[in-house]
Amino acid sequence: MKKIFAKRAAAALLAGTLALSVFTGCGDSKDTGGNTGSELDPENPTKVTFYSYSLTYPSMKPGMEHLIQEFNDTVGKEKGVIVEGVPDANMSKYKSDIQAGQQVDIVQHGWNSLDDSKENMGIKAYEDVFPKDELEEHFSGMEQNAVKLGQIDGKTYGLAFTFSTPILYINGTLFEQAGLDPNDPPKTWDEVLAAAKQIKEKTGKDGFGLSPQNGWVTEGVIFSNGGSMLNSDRTKATFASKEGVEAISKWKEFFTSGVAALGTDSEVSQAFMAGNVGMHIQSTSLLSGILSSAEAGGWKVYGAAMPSFGEKTPAPVNSGSCLAVRPDSDLKAKAIWEFIKYVTGDEGYTIITSEIGYLPLRTYLADDEKYLKSFVDENPLVRVNIDQLKNVKPVTIWPAGTATECFTIFTDAITRSLTTDADVEETLKEAQSQIDKILAQQ
Repeated sequence: MKKIFAKRAAAALLAGTLALSVFTGCGDSKDTGGNTGSELDPENPTKVTFYSYSLTYPSMKPGMEHLIQEFNDTVGKEKGVIVEGVPDANMSKYKSDIQAGQQVDIVQHGWNSLDDSKENMGIKAYEDVFPKDELEEHFSGMEQNAVKLGQIDGKTYGLAFTFSTPILYINGTLFEQAGLDPNDPPKTWDEVLAAAKQIKEKTGKDGFGLSPQNGWVTEGVIFSNGGSMLNSDRTKATFASKEGVEAISKWKEFFTSGVAALGTDSEVSQAFMAGNVGMHIQSTSLLSGILSSAEAGGWKVYGAAMPSFGEKTPAPVNSGSCLAVRPDSDLKAKAIWEFIKYVTGDEGYTIITSEIGYLPLRTYLADDEKYLKSFVDENPLVRVNIDQLKNVKPVTIWPAGTATECFTIFTDAITRSLTTDADVEETLKEAQSQIDKILAQQ
């Protein structure tokens, strides 16, 4: 009891310290600009820091830099806001900068640790810092399933930003060599398994690729069979249910039958791009790389929605990021809001989709000639991804302080279940029990 009380007391002290820093800032004009008034002023622009992991990826950096620059040259110039992009490869720099007393305004944030940043890093709810009427109007034009993903206890702590769902990529050449029709792709997991076996038998290449260490798709596999990860109040793990065990057991058949590509998530993706895997479940953020590899290798890319378990509706989860905010004044909140509105608005999502590869969470843009219609028409796999949005389930947001440990236990159990002789049910239940003990200490 004393240990738990001490932990809570320390957390309260840290939260108080961070709250104070959020509203006092670090006193450095370099971070806030010279504007000391309460309204944005184009003659005296307010500076905003945006910590982005996309700025560290060669495939995403040009598009993200263009997005920031386009804002600065248009809305930012008109309103009096300058956004400075800060590369943050593994989302650790923003934490160290906050701890060092620097003002961090916007973070391109992952989903599963959002609650931790809410509790320990001074992340603010949108409803607490932005105008209610403008917030409602802005949210109304976005895919509502996506808007809800960053909500904790009824408030928005992260707004969906770069976003995709997993789709089934298909190597059309291997399909045809195996006597399959890439225009009539498999729709269920049983059909995917049968096609994978046929590809292996006819071509010698691996039929299917989805790494156990994929980081996010696994949850969608479990959800698609009616399973879940946590109970409603996030106090107990639930992935070892009958539905969860059945889902992972079906996936294991790809490994036991010898048709699964082996390796890390990156290695499996590289094998598919090299033309050595018949089907691969992965994010559309890799679409441009896959298309380039296919063109260089002389094969055509096809695609389909995430497979279903029988007649059940597939329930893919989302990858990508959300935008978390930490304004230290009313003026800074106004500046941040202008950037948020732009990058998750029509112009922003046009750049994000056409140059970075993620989904437009304003789906009407896909049919608008002014924005994305021509791009989507040229890249029909984007439409497959858009069509799945209505069935998206939120990726798990682990309770504060537990994300890394719980996710590691879960992923290790999935890997053992799939790639060894370990019994799936026993392995998942053991991991679930370990996680429950961690959650009970919160």
